Amino acid sequence: MINKVLNMMKVGSAKVDLKLEANELKHGDHLNGVFELKGGWVSSKLKRLECDLVRECPGKKPEFIEPVQTLLTSKTINTGEQQEIPFSYQIPAELEPTSSEVKYSLHTKVVFSDDVKCMDSDEIVIKKQSL
Repeated sequence: MINKVLNMMKVGSAKVDLKLEANELKHGDHLNGVFELKGGWVSSKLKRLECDLVRECPGKKPEFIEPVQTLLTSKTINTGEQQEIPFSYQIPAELEPTSSEVKYSLHTKVVFSDDVKCMDSDEIVIKKQSL
């Protein structure tokens, strides 16, 4: 019971971190990396891993662009264990470049079997295409 309460408060629960090979890209580039899962104080059974591309503009609510990856799983991550899941994504051609008015990020969420969620956010920079 105590472990469940600690998990719900995210004390000692498993963590996710998207590790990218690069965060500055051009349209059409492939973005590669890994989802790094680290076990907490207790074993956790994963239900789902999601990663979405989001556009952020000052003064506006973040805008969902598209799902990048969704993985349904029943893996268990044990206490102190570390697992890596490969990640690859092609940057869409129609995105406007990053500027002071437009920023992009990848929002990663892991949902565990007890519906506890763990999140991570990573900013990416879309460079202007050179002519």
